[in-house]
Amino acid sequence: MDNRTADYLSRIGAADLYVVSSSNLATLQKAHLLSVPYENIDIWKGCAAPLSYDNLFEKIVVRRRGGYCFELNGLFAWLLRQLGYNVVEYFGRWLKGEALAVPARRHRILKVNVDKREFIVDVGVGQRTPLTPLEFVYDKVQAREGADYRIVKNMRNESVVEIYSDGNWVSLYSFDSAPQEAIDFNYVHYYCVNEPSSFFRNNLLVHLPSENGRKAISMAPDPETGMSVPLLSISLNGECSATYLRTSSALKAALEEHFGIMDAL
Repeated sequence: MDNRTADYLSRIGAADLYVVSSSNLATLQKAHLLSVPYENIDIWKGCAAPLSYDNLFEKIVVRRRGGYCFELNGLFAWLLRQLGYNVVEYFGRWLKGEALAVPARRHRILKVNVDKREFIVDVGVGQRTPLTPLEFVYDKVQAREGADYRIVKNMRNESVVEIYSDGNWVSLYSFDSAPQEAIDFNYVHYYCVNEPSSFFRNNLLVHLPSENGRKAISMAPDPETGMSVPLLSISLNGECSATYLRTSSALKAALEEHFGIMDAL
């Protein structure tokens, strides 16, 4: 175990969690989600780096930036393996809000075997998802942070993570059980970074949950001009606010104040 492991644990405020256990796994995931923002700023700017562990460590740990699913779950898988966890990586299809019934696989998630149980671990989503791992069992309702989740099978024999919202079960993402290696995610990352129509190239996304709410930046039509501009949304303790970030200086200030992201623009 090298010094980078200690630096990574320090980055997420979990410096002493070296013992492999299901309870420590839950603490690690939660600590990561509360410390490292989901963000695609480099892709949006057109300067994203390849998915090497050296690149990801420099960005997320040394420069204290965030990332999106291929980056965040990729580096978190590295950390868990350094600590001694049994990790399998899966490709997923993001489903919530998608127009296509069967969207392309563009999500990266982890399955971790610990204490004779299996868990789905995910620190790479920029929306409301569990702060702690879901036990990988089917049809079991699992309460997390005031919401209910479950994992079910769909007609393509994929596993689907769902959240109960407004009286209905809503699909978040699906995945199959074919293990993936780190190299398998490179070509999808390349598409997300370089394809002109890529969702990630055309939409700024920043998200950081907290114990009592969440903060997010996304693109929205400006009511004054009709142009798409970054919108800062803050939901804390049941109170919500929204601020249009119409200048680069306003966006930079919001990234620094609310997400701890420095020198990203």
